Order: sequence, then structure tokens, then C-alpha cells
Amino acid sequence: MLGDPRDPRNPYGRRALWAAEPGALPAPPAGLPGPAEVPGADRLARALRPLFRRDLALAHAWSIRPLSHAAVPHPAAALLGPAALLAAAGGVLHSTARIVDGLSRHQAAARQWRPVLATVFADLLACESLTAAALRACPATPQHPHPHPDPDADADSDTVPAPDRELLAAVAGCLVPRLAVELLGDLELVLNECGFEDHSLERRTLARIVRHRVLAGAGRAATGAAQARIVRGLNTAGTAGQAGGAQHTAPLSGTGTAEASGTGTVEASGTGTGEASGTGTVEASGTGTVEAAGAGIGEVAGAAALARLGRRLRTEQRALRAACAATAVHDPADPAARALADRQALLVLAARTLGARETAAGGSFLGGAGWALLALGRITVRLGLPLPAPLPDAQPIVWEELARRAAHGVDCDLYARRTAW
Repeated sequence: MLGDPRDPRNPYGRRALWAAEPGALPAPPAGLPGPAEVPGADRLARALRPLFRRDLALAHAWSIRPLSHAAVPHPAAALLGPAALLAAAGGVLHSTARIVDGLSRHQAAARQWRPVLATVFADLLACESLTAAALRACPATPQHPHPHPDPDADADSDTVPAPDRELLAAVAGCLVPRLAVELLGDLELVLNECGFEDHSLERRTLARIVRHRVLAGAGRAATGAAQARIVRGLNTAGTAGQAGGAQHTAPLSGTGTAEASGTGTVEASGTGTGEASGTGTVEASGTGTVEAAGAGIGEVAGAAALARLGRRLRTEQRALRAACAATAVHDPADPAARALADRQALLVLAARTLGARETAAGGSFLGGAGWALLALGRITVRLGLPLPAPLPDAQPIVWEELARRAAHGVDCDLYARRTAW
């Protein structure tokens, strides 16, 4: 529907969109997917991903704003912003990886950026895992029920309790935009150091995303409101029953057995059983193996590393519960409460990262330990915790996957679909 973005005559191409005045964007083409055509928030976001990759302003004008300003706002409206921001950032990562891959074949200096891009890729996949879980848990509108469960979903809106849905949505709205903007800064650094100046296509594309990030919920007001919703739920997080008793479970594949819920307990065990949910408890033991740890990371080494990270995050979860329980009422205006909310959000992200790895098919990239090790390591550092040592170097295998996707026109998301342009 959108045509080639490079075509100067295309009304939906880069030249036309970048030249359009604010409020003068072209009308959407006939047949643009909407809730009526694509019931289910997760499937709607996947159907709209080419639009999200094309232009944030266009995505806001055609989908996000109409759904959020309807007489009965669509429940997915607030989540489409983070999904759009991740898709746009993934597009910049894709082009940047292709550039670095080409340069590093004959410029040794360019190879220093491979680990940076591998880490950005792992972070994006973790954010995609969280956003996808929130979208799957999103309820259908009364006008557009959700009659056909998504076979790819490990949770659905009918069985995820409302408080769990609200927490997933709040964390996606608070944490994902912040991290996406941080990752865009990393990509800008790489492009700049590779000689791409402000007037280059890549830098102009990135600058437009940063300029329009508020339209995708990355403004201070939107992320602050989402953070306030997390703060109001901290008392629940301080009870052992909430974090330890996931109400909704579904089978997952992996070593032994695992379960995933929309709430937030992740029990990641190398010994045989575990639970993965959306809110943020992590448990791990140190024996056993992890299937498909990835080339360059042995199965035992991958399992042991994930277990060490899991124990570190589990300790943080216990400390967070105690801190939340120590205060009767948490005020969103209190900096200490906001700091607790940020810790809770990072543990939710860790939970969904482990859940996505457990759900993925054995032998696949997502089923391996590499990207999860990178993502969980970054989460651990963001929590202010030291990394357990030693950890295997997961960056080479993650870079290889990213370079392969960039070379073959495959998207940088969970589904690894080929892109049209």
C-alpha cells in the first residue's frame, strides 16, 4: 500500500513525507488495517508495522490518534506508540548494521561498532518481547471482540487479570520509550563515527524519528503518567502473593518445562522447571543445560550464565518486595517511589525477555542464550547491580544474526519477517 519509500513520485515516500507541512500529511490508502479488519491488538500492531517503520508522524495521524480519540478509545491505542517507536528504531538499526557490515569488511576501525549494534539489537528484542506481551494481554473493545485467539500468543486478554494487563501496559508505556530513545542515541553515535553527517539519509531519518518521538508516547508527560500507574501498584508488588503467584499460565517450550503468565513472575531454571511471566520475579538455578545456546556459547556455559544472572535478579526482586512493603501508600510525586517503579519496570523487562526465550523454538536464534544474556546483562547494569563473572561473550553470535538479517532484508523484530523495502 505504501509503495517504495525511495520513489520521489510516491506520495508516501520519504521525499513527500519530509516535505509535508505539519497537519498536511497525505490521507491513508484504502484498506489500511484497523481493529475491524484485524481484531486483536498484537495482530493489529504486526499488520501496521510497515507503517510504523515508514514514518512516526504518519503512524500517529493514521492509526494512533484515531484509535485514542475515538468515542470509545481502543485499548491498544496507548501501546501502538511504543510498538511504532520500536519498529522505527529497528529500521534504523537495520540500515546501520548493513553499513557497518560493509565497512568492517575492509576497515578494521569499523569493527569496533559490531558489539555496540549487537547490544542494541538485544535491547530491542527485549523491548519487543515486553510490548508484544502487553499487546497480547490487551482486551478487545466491545465493538470488536477477540473471537480468534492468536496461535502465537502465550497469553490472551480474556484470561490475564486486569491488574496484570495494566502493569504490562504501564511498563511498556514507561520503559520502552525511554530505552528506545537511548538506543537511537547509540545508533546516532555509530553513524556519526562511520562518517555519516547530518545531511545523510540515515542521519535525517534518525533525526525525524527523534523529533516525532512524542507522537509515539516518548514525551515526558506520557512516560510520567505510565510511571505513576506503576507507582500506584507498588503495594501489590510488595506482597509475595502477587509476584509469586502468577494467575495465568500457559505451557512454554524449553529445557524441561516452563510456564508464562501476564503477571510477572519468571522462574528460569536450568534444572527442569520454570515459570515466565510479565511482571518481574526471576528465579534461577545453576545446573542443567539450555537448548540452542547459539554458536560460540556452549550449552552448559549458556545455562550457567543465565542462571547466575537469574540469581542476581532474583535477589533484586526480593529487595524490591521488601522496599515496596515498607510503605503503606506510594505517592507518584515521591522520587523514592518513582525509583522503585523504575526498578519494577526493569524486572518486568527481564521477565519478558526470559519468557520470549523460553517460548522460542529450540535451535532458533531466539531460543538461544546469546541475545538473552546480552539483554539481561544490560538490565542488570541498569539496575545498578554488578554483573556476575565470568559471563560468556554473546556479542559475536548476536552480531552474526543481525548482520544476516541486514544483508537479507529481514526485520529486526521477534518474527524475523522479510521487509518489502
